[in-house]
Amino acid sequence: MADAAIELRPTIDREWLERAAESDPVAHAYALWDLEHAPERIRIVSAVAGGTTVGYLLIWLGHPAAPVVHWVGSDPRLEPLVGRLPPRPLIAIVPEEFAASVRAARGPATAYPVLVLRAARGASGGSVPERAVRRLRADDVGRLAEFVARQPPGGVEEYRSLDPSREEIWGAFAEERLVGVARAAVRRPELWVLGGVYVEEAARGAGWGRSLVATALAAADRAGADVALFVREDRTPARLLYESLGFRPVGRRVWLEAGSGIAP
Repeated sequence: MADAAIELRPTIDREWLERAAESDPVAHAYALWDLEHAPERIRIVSAVAGGTTVGYLLIWLGHPAAPVVHWVGSDPRLEPLVGRLPPRPLIAIVPEEFAASVRAARGPATAYPVLVLRAARGASGGSVPERAVRRLRADDVGRLAEFVARQPPGGVEEYRSLDPSREEIWGAFAEERLVGVARAAVRRPELWVLGGVYVEEAARGAGWGRSLVATALAAADRAGADVALFVREDRTPARLLYESLGFRPVGRRVWLEAGSGIAP
């Protein structure tokens, strides 16, 4: 019996999504979070075969540099999703199976293999290192803006539009100067997704990154949630840091930078 034809729909079956997230919460965390908290900033294209969803594109329109696309699903029948990708510039985070098709459709793109890591509750052990790391407050808006302005292009643009009073953002402070940041991009009851971990160049090598991630892990642990994140496979020091804090690989993706100037 031939496979059912793929139908592309500008929406997603929410019941299917919630069931799928029960078995793979990391893969579907962004979709569920964005549908609940920022539906006006996303577009979804789902692929349906025989009445069942087999994969989808989650297109985030809130990044200041370019749309960010999360391609979810590795079924070979998902090839038609390539035609629904936004035009250049864009960032596409895709299964390895579709990286070549995306590059062929959207022109030259730099490929960065990334690992998906996950830490179970309490995996980091020990206490948070004694560093000046805390959650940012509403009155830290100016400090955050100054920090972003000091960094080179392509590093922390996502923080320009974030409100510390509404987001879970942590800052590392060296004598009142903000030198590093991290945020929980997703905060679901069972899983947080950590992103935007960044320490400015002059402060690197002093343990600020470890303190930021450990602080985020402790906050997630108090909330009863695991933590996931993405890291470039070739960034060995960062990967070893995360692994020393209890993160373990659970997947692999390819980050395609197609004209955006934003690398992971």
